[in-house]
Amino acid sequence: MSGHRLTIEIVGVAGSGKSTLARTLRSDYGCRVADSLHTRQPAHWPYVLHGLPGLGPLVAASVRDRPLLSWEEVKFVLYVAEWHRYLRDERHGPAEEIVLDQGPIFALARLRWGRKRVTRSKRFEAWERRMLERWSLELDAIVQLDAPDDTLLARIDERGQKHDVKGAPRPEGLELVERHRDAYVRVLERIEGLGRPLLLRYDTAAMPPAAVAAEVAETLALVVGEELTETPGALNVIHGRTTTREEG
Repeated sequence: MSGHRLTIEIVGVAGSGKSTLARTLRSDYGCRVADSLHTRQPAHWPYVLHGLPGLGPLVAASVRDRPLLSWEEVKFVLYVAEWHRYLRDERHGPAEEIVLDQGPIFALARLRWGRKRVTRSKRFEAWERRMLERWSLELDAIVQLDAPDDTLLARIDERGQKHDVKGAPRPEGLELVERHRDAYVRVLERIEGLGRPLLLRYDTAAMPPAAVAAEVAETLALVVGEELTETPGALNVIHGRTTTREEG
């Protein structure tokens, strides 16, 4: 790449293959998976401390519109508000492309699917809009992964890590998956309304991780070494078929 290192976020409901794609982009294309906010890491404390004053209005609103935001949700707010500063600092390091697994779009969707009353308030909507406007400039591309419901449920049950859907009765599991998917729809609709960054969509039941990674790499010029050019709107890649947003 000449003069600009790409920052890519991978998003999608549980079981869609985010971590697998991130690992493939790292191992096969030399991308670096960026760290997330960890309040126990001293190196991250400056970002936490810098963001604490800005928490006041949302925390106060959650006190009024109970239930309160959990500590986990507060950390997502801090991540969305502050992690662009961390990434800017990181860009002075080795010249790999940066991949975010649980990045700001995930964090905003996670806040929404928690369904706390504060996330339905005008204050939250205004804050989210400001954050999306900022991140739409920080991110070069968003890769959204999805798969049919039965595929997602099977993948979640097969993997080792805990998840609310894992082992749940099918109706409950489907309801949770749809809640998470709907949260992404709402956040990504706002991104599409801004016309940036590039948005790529894949069905991972139709394309294996290696094929998705190869197409993402080619589309974003990670392989050919060309600059990412501006597009008139979000670009949608579904089952390997590319269409502009206007074409549907």
